[in-house]
Parts: sequence; structure tokens; C-alpha cells
Amino acid sequence: MATTRTKLWIGVGTSVLLGTASAGWADSVEAHEGEMNAAEQSHHHEGGEGGEQSQHHQGGEGGEGGEGGEGGEGGEGGEGGGLGPDPLAVFSGWDAAQGGEGGEGGEGGEGGGNASAPADNPGVTYTRLAMMQGHLEVARELYRQGEQDAAVVHFAHPLDEQHPSVESALASRGVHEAVHSSLETLEQGAREGLAWEALESRYAEVETTLEEAMATTEASLLQDPAFVSRVHRALVTASLYEYAEAVEEGEFTNVVEYQDGRGMMQVGRQLLERQGEVFGARDDAEGYQALLSAYDEVLQAWPSAEAPAQPAVSFGELSGAVFRLEQLLGDY
Repeated sequence: MATTRTKLWIGVGTSVLLGTASAGWADSVEAHEGEMNAAEQSHHHEGGEGGEQSQHHQGGEGGEGGEGGEGGEGGEGGEGGGLGPDPLAVFSGWDAAQGGEGGEGGEGGEGGGNASAPADNPGVTYTRLAMMQGHLEVARELYRQGEQDAAVVHFAHPLDEQHPSVESALASRGVHEAVHSSLETLEQGAREGLAWEALESRYAEVETTLEEAMATTEASLLQDPAFVSRVHRALVTASLYEYAEAVEEGEFTNVVEYQDGRGMMQVGRQLLERQGEVFGARDDAEGYQALLSAYDEVLQAWPSAEAPAQPAVSFGELSGAVFRLEQLLGDY
């Protein structure tokens, strides 16, 4: 990212002209996270939730193994150059043994935690697997459009970025070999330039192994709206950071980050469609539909796999849409 950048932050009715990239983005993140923390105080969340938002990234792209503790919870947002809090910190303090929040205040008490969630945290593992799916989703889209070189970059991301952080967790669940082997075989086929018809079966195998790996998460957690909503919040927050890293002075200067965000948002939307029962679609059809609509509003920022000549929405508009989606997810 350039050392200077002018951003217009339009955060739910507030416009602030920001100066340097680093200071401007930091102020933007603080404003966004502050809004979320204030909103969560008015909902039924645990007191320590605010502390989850105070994390910062240490690593750039591929830097998840860096300074973030075990597995380097620099998080997927670390692909955005360390521009924001760790999206996966939303799982900090989650007590899987108790099937829920446990110590949502985590280490540091109400609003004061600075600890990242450990790599073997079930929420971290599940979300990183979903992030792998996001990279593969946009890779497939690009490959089928004939953009092989661009697609290979994203086919490589799961092994390069997420896998090192979840390797031990997947091994303990007995699915590491299948995940690693299928991802490696798929990436190799893409690098060789196989026709999509030949590569498709490898892609399907990866889809199956990732779904099976995600299914090893404790069943009670997969049926817990609070747990599942946090997966979505991590994906959405990471996507926002990817978008911020992709845009400079109203133009897409880092298309790879734009594409990463698109893939994760698409996967999040797909997950939501399959999780209607978890989100109470039958008893609260209106609330569930509001979630779907909020996802669609955010997705307008990513109209295609290839970045448009000009952003479809401003960063301020996107941050506002993300805020509204996070508020809805925060109700669970």
C-alpha cells in the first residue's frame, strides 16, 4: 500500500476525510469497531465482546504463521497488509467444552482482551476451512473464464495461507492428509493448465474433503447460532479488509485482494443458505430474509471475479453495509 492515501470514510451517517493510509485506516477501523462494540452492548452479547475487536494483525499475505501466537492468528485480514483487527479474534474466549461462550470476555475481562483465539479453537479451524473454500470459489470462477494465471494464485492460497495454521488441528481430527493431498493435486493440475473438464473432478474432491473436515466440528456448535454467526462475522470482516487493501484512490490496485474478498463473501452467502435452520428461518422467516438481503447488499461491492474499472460502491458505502450485516449477525 502506498504511504499516502485519501479515503472517504462514511460510517453510518458520519463522513470523515482521512489523510495518510496507515493513520486513516486505523481511524476507520476504530470507528467501525467502535460502532459495533456500542451496538453489541445493546444486544444480548457477553461483556467481553468489545475486547475481541481490539486485535491487530502482525502479518501480511501469507503471514499467518507470524506474530499472532500459535498458528499466527494474524488472520485472513492479514492478507490485507495488517490493516485491521484479527477477524478470527471473534472466537477469543470461546469455551467449546461448555458448548458456548464460556469466557467471552476472554483474557482481559469486559472489553479489554488482546488475546487471539488459538489455532485449535473450533471456530478458527472452521472459519479457516471456509476461507479456503472462498479462495477456491474465486479460483474456479477465474479458471473457467480462461484466466489461468490469476486462478493459480488463488488455487495456491489455501495451502500457502490457511493450511499451516490448521494443520495440527486437522491432524488431530484425522483429516489432514485428505485435505492436504486434495489441495495439492488440484493446485498442480491448475498449474499444468488442464482443461476445466479434467480439473473439475479434482475440484470436486477438494470440495468433499473440506466439507468433511468442517463436519468434524462438534455437532452442538454447528447447531449453535452464536457460534455460526461468528463464523460469518469473521468472513465478512476479513472481506472488508481485503477490499480496503485492494482499493487506492478510487481504483483497484491490488486485484488479488479484491478477489479474495469476493470468494469469502460468496462462500459466506452459500453457507447462510444452507444454515436456515440454525438461524431460525422457520420461526423467524423475516429475520432470516433480512440476513440474506444484508449479505446481498455487501456483495454488491464484488460484482465480478475480475475487478471492475471503478469500484461498484464506495468504501464508505461498503463499510456501512458491513456494519448493518454485522449488527444482524450480532443478534444471534
